[in-house]
Amino acid sequence: MNVGIFNRVNSKIKEGDGMYSEWNSLPLEGGGHGVLGAVGGRDVVLAVVQQLASHQPSPLTTDSEVEWVLEVIRYGLSLPLTEHEALRDCVRVCCSWLSALLPPAAPAQPPPPAVPPPLAAEPHRYANKILNHLHNLFVPRPNETLAFIYQTELGGNLISKQAVLCHRVLRLARSLADSASLGPREWRSLLLLLLAAAAALLAPPAPLYGAAEQLCERVLCVLFEVWILACHRCFPSPALWRTLREQCVRWRHRAPLTEQWARVSLCLTARLLAHMYGPLYPAMPIGEEDANLVPADMSAEAVTQSWYRMLHTIGNPVDLTKPHLISHTPEFLQYWMTEEGREGREGREAWVGSLAHIFHRAMLGVAAHVDAFLGRSTARWSVQGAGGGAGAGAGDEGEVTPPAHRRLAKSFSAARPRDKPLEKSTPRSSLIGLTSSRPSSVVPSTPPNSITSQVGEIEKPPLTPLRPKVNSIFHLFGEWLFEAALVGTTPVNSNQQKAEGTPPPPSLSEATQKLNMLSYQAGRAVALGTLCRVICSKQCREEVLAPYLARTYAALQRGLRDPATAAAVVLDAADIFRLDLDGVLVLVPDFITALDRILSEREPKLECGSIDKRELRKAAISLLLSLVAFPYHYRGLAVPEFPGCNEYAGVTIGEYARGRLSQVCVSAVQAESSEALAVPLLSALYLCVRHNAAHAHDHAPDAKARSDSSGPVSADGSQDDFAADVRELDPSSPYFGSALVVRATYLVCHRLISSWKGDLQVSLAALELLSGLAKLHSSKPEFMIEAAERKRAVRWICDYIGVQCGRPPQAHSRDLHSCVVAAYTCLAAWLCAPLLADADCLAALLEVVELGISGSKSQGKPGEPPKMKDEKELKPVSMRVRDAAESLLMLILEQVGNNDGGKWCRLDERWLAALGHGKLRHFVVDGNTILSLLEEPLANSQEPQPTIVAIIRCGWGRFAWSLSSRGAPRCATRGAAACARPVPMLEPPPRAPPACRALPAAPPCAVDAAFPTLDAVLRQLNDPEATTLFKLLEQQAAIEKKVRESEDNVVPEECVPPDPVTEFQTARLFLSHFGYLNIGGDKKGGPARLCALDSRAEGLSAALRRLDATGSRAALTVHVFYARAGQTRATDIVANASQHGAVSPAFVRMLRGLGTPVRVRGHAGWSGHVRSSYDAQPPRDEPPPPEPLTPSVYDGREQVLYWSDSTDEIAFVVPSGYELNETDDQSDSMKSDVDGSCCSVNRGSWWDVSGERDDRRERPDKTRALSLELERPAPAAPAPPPPLSGSGRRNRDFTPKILIIWLEDFEDHLNLPIDELVRYCETGVPWRRHESSALCVSSARGGLARVRVRAGGAGVLADGALLAPRLLPAALRRAACFLARRARLNTDLYQPPHVRRRHLIQDIAQQYKKDLTEPELLESLFKAP
Repeated sequence: MNVGIFNRVNSKIKEGDGMYSEWNSLPLEGGGHGVLGAVGGRDVVLAVVQQLASHQPSPLTTDSEVEWVLEVIRYGLSLPLTEHEALRDCVRVCCSWLSALLPPAAPAQPPPPAVPPPLAAEPHRYANKILNHLHNLFVPRPNETLAFIYQTELGGNLISKQAVLCHRVLRLARSLADSASLGPREWRSLLLLLLAAAAALLAPPAPLYGAAEQLCERVLCVLFEVWILACHRCFPSPALWRTLREQCVRWRHRAPLTEQWARVSLCLTARLLAHMYGPLYPAMPIGEEDANLVPADMSAEAVTQSWYRMLHTIGNPVDLTKPHLISHTPEFLQYWMTEEGREGREGREAWVGSLAHIFHRAMLGVAAHVDAFLGRSTARWSVQGAGGGAGAGAGDEGEVTPPAHRRLAKSFSAARPRDKPLEKSTPRSSLIGLTSSRPSSVVPSTPPNSITSQVGEIEKPPLTPLRPKVNSIFHLFGEWLFEAALVGTTPVNSNQQKAEGTPPPPSLSEATQKLNMLSYQAGRAVALGTLCRVICSKQCREEVLAPYLARTYAALQRGLRDPATAAAVVLDAADIFRLDLDGVLVLVPDFITALDRILSEREPKLECGSIDKRELRKAAISLLLSLVAFPYHYRGLAVPEFPGCNEYAGVTIGEYARGRLSQVCVSAVQAESSEALAVPLLSALYLCVRHNAAHAHDHAPDAKARSDSSGPVSADGSQDDFAADVRELDPSSPYFGSALVVRATYLVCHRLISSWKGDLQVSLAALELLSGLAKLHSSKPEFMIEAAERKRAVRWICDYIGVQCGRPPQAHSRDLHSCVVAAYTCLAAWLCAPLLADADCLAALLEVVELGISGSKSQGKPGEPPKMKDEKELKPVSMRVRDAAESLLMLILEQVGNNDGGKWCRLDERWLAALGHGKLRHFVVDGNTILSLLEEPLANSQEPQPTIVAIIRCGWGRFAWSLSSRGAPRCATRGAAACARPVPMLEPPPRAPPACRALPAAPPCAVDAAFPTLDAVLRQLNDPEATTLFKLLEQQAAIEKKVRESEDNVVPEECVPPDPVTEFQTARLFLSHFGYLNIGGDKKGGPARLCALDSRAEGLSAALRRLDATGSRAALTVHVFYARAGQTRATDIVANASQHGAVSPAFVRMLRGLGTPVRVRGHAGWSGHVRSSYDAQPPRDEPPPPEPLTPSVYDGREQVLYWSDSTDEIAFVVPSGYELNETDDQSDSMKSDVDGSCCSVNRGSWWDVSGERDDRRERPDKTRALSLELERPAPAAPAPPPPLSGSGRRNRDFTPKILIIWLEDFEDHLNLPIDELVRYCETGVPWRRHESSALCVSSARGGLARVRVRAGGAGVLADGALLAPRLLPAALRRAACFLARRARLNTDLYQPPHVRRRHLIQDIAQQYKKDLTEPELLESLFKAP
């Protein structure tokens, strides 16, 4: 005998130690043969059992007779399988007699054997013996092992018949556990019976097929179910628990054990969580077949004790990776000593090869336990699919076990499947679905490339705040997870083999040598993913023990460097850099390497197995968003390494990660094929570029970033390798930032035109990114970028607009037009003085403006003659596109590139009245401009010159001009009547008078007689007044002769200019000079260009005030809040802004970066509320305000934070609580119904479209939002229409509520009272409740800011992004502008500011115009207003 094998068999099994070390396990020797087994009693059994199996009354009347018969049955149950009928009768008798313990039931057909009266009277007395005797049914017969019997068809039939008998006994055992009234002895015997049955089938390493395989699964199922019932009714003794543990350790080479263990343990876990955390904790979904596995009335103490014992029943799952430990049982020794030949060796190789699969399933079970404690069981129920973070290998495709309701219906055919692979019958857990695919609740409902798909479409539910701490989970499962995560990386088996001194047998060593440790990588990937989920469940202020962090980092580092497991780590570690984990920076290099392998190409360069590649890319993008700020924020920090490593000596994080992350971002955007994933990728690219811009150093003025000689798009439209261009750049170069801006612009423009033009979400995100890059191109001093690069980007955007507008009519939709409107807004961001100075670029801009306004270009295809304006038919693509093109045209004409916000004039009628001036004349010019003329000099004028002050109100704002008519140049002396004539420096020499010769008289000709003389005509007409005319002619001739004679005697006098005229109609001159008083010059039948308004009409001043209250730029109010840790009430959150020292310094720095403090009273722009906006009051002499001590000073009453550019203006308001004290008539609460009433109750706002007086005339209106009809003049005398309501209202607008909330504890974003906070966000503007957006910001301990945005992101700011504090305010502003613009694009009836102002001007012209003829209009100019 092999001494090594003998020593291994006789050594102690260490799994038996621990909490059961004080108890001995119970023997499972079986029922034995008794006396008949010694003397041979086959004939006795056949004679006795045949009679007892009949339904006739039992002849047994005494206890001794029953005892004797039980001995006969004891031997009969051990008969060979060839005596099937005797075995069947013995089983029938035992089952019938044990049914005496069950409640009375309906008689069965055929009738069962009769129960003896003594046994019916005292069934518990005999139940233990019967249960012990039934052990013999499951004991293998000599010379009838499974491997031998399977050689013949007859043996297969016998095995099937034995399996039927065993199933009957198992059904009886289940019934006894459910319904019988059992005592402690009966429970003990029942459990020992099931343990013995399972041991007989599962302990040997021989492979199982057919009915035997089904029977093994059924035995385990009944064993665990009955055991749970025993824990409820009669808790098993420690000896029984130890026996169960020792036996399960011997069965670990069987896959059904792992399945049933996970099934039962998870059911107990679900009940345990309900007891521990109550009904608010996320419930584990339990299958219907397992809903009653744990009794509903089982006590919490019993559940707790059972759960912990059951969890440790199979020992350490990592032992499955150590074949020498799994084979450390007597059954394996016996198998090796008896099995010989080729088939035996194949069997040994089969069970060794199955350990990797079993280990994988065991780790899936452990992962399911961990997910249950984390409260994410609903999202990770399928523990094999990618949604469960399994990281399974490609070859793990075992058969599945049917659910419980189908297990008994299996066929018991003994036909051996010839081609059936070994150990492929791993049953499926009906609870956790270990081999099922991802459930329908996790599968995306829309295709990945759908236009409506979003990156957050299947956003995982947040973790419950009631979840246990990370340390607690590691206390329970950490030992298994850490050891499993390092499988195959260290020689864990060598030390134990040397210590035991018992090497495995030669045959096992050969099998082990053939087994590659890579087969265990699937289970290792599950362990790594579970570690990531545990560590990423850390709450904000939770501390994780340093040993756990160190072991986790060591495991993750090795997992990231292994292509077989790196995907599983990335999939479940998306938030690892957002959680303030100590020492997590040690993983930065390995994660960047993994991201490069996943995102750089369309197919990841890692082994994904069954992981969903789309989910993997999504997790990688989330990680990328958390890393883009590291090169800037940690630029001077050395790359941390593990002790003893010197891989990155002397390299800083900035030097290592700057170039690599930039390359990953560019490569990912270039390779991404899913539109939904492109949105967060664009955000990552923008943030990467912005952080590199902040990191850029000053360089030589003549150094400019330029592209190669050829652009990124070649002549044939092929795509260049943008990533290669970035890879060639030197990250340490001072020009890296500017070069990256150029490459990013090329890449985004190319993909926008070639791939993304059909998707609204990606197009909007790309255009928003280009708008952000425009600021870098034009305003960053360190980016000396050539003008050609800006021109090229503008031409690309213009081409995008042309392509979108030129699509066939059936392709036009609201989404398409929204993309075009966003493109015009993007072009507005690129406008700057150097760009507009280029003739070609300006021509391209005006072409797209023409295309948007008229629907076509004047310059057609090459060779076609240009179309004149009068020849073109105005058919814009849509009214929204036309409005956007008009806005761009006005910006081009104004050449607005600064953000001073000073184009809005403060001067109006109220200021002039306060200075003592008289009334103004009001005119409407061309139907879209109001001229208010004051024919008086301003009060500060020091010269009483004829002056006119013109206040011009148009769609683009309010402007003021002051014009003076001077009779003398400004060089004249103050107060002098006239200037002295200039004195010549040199006296010119006198000139001789020119000599003129008289022309000779013309000879007469026939032409002279063609025109008759006046005398001849008069005489011919016989006009009686001819004599009078002749007299007048004679008098005039005499006067002229007298004048000629007197000219020689007149002395010339010096000409003196007259005094300046101070009294004349300056308004008439002004209008005449600008061509509005062309008498008879207007077109016949057309409307007059000039229309006078009734300046004395009641309500005109209020109408002008409403017009002035409508800004020319898109106005937005953003409310800023500060939420301390744990605050869930709106009143407490708002009160923080008024308390000294209640806010963090980081919040104050962010607040100061959002905008410039302005006083509401003297501010001429948007101030956050319609009552105080665009209403600059005359300044008052006040002392300078004290330094603001609390953020509530910016609550909108005295000061706000203001920011503006050429198209938008934002007021940042910090509510202080006064908003709720306002009267009800100042509330802006609106109905959420889109087509409901939308009148604001704020009087005087521009959204109040109803008249202030009932007798005011109304102008007919028409629906405009979806119409292509241009504005046309109204009829001369329209009939008053009924008041408009619903979607037909004019000037209708919906502005979203945008909140910036600073969180001390990031977890509080789950419990923010948004609906209550919105009550403090009064702006006077109608809004819709579903368009409220919250941007949550939380500061990490490292100094970075973490951003939480709703699903879909906010333009360049994606959910989960980490930003440097310096860039946070600008990113929040861009996010707020994007959300507001997106809400406007989604609103069908939204009108841009210039359109609303134009409509108000038309309404004023219609309601207050004077019906004057042209002579009456001219006459009125000579009169006082």
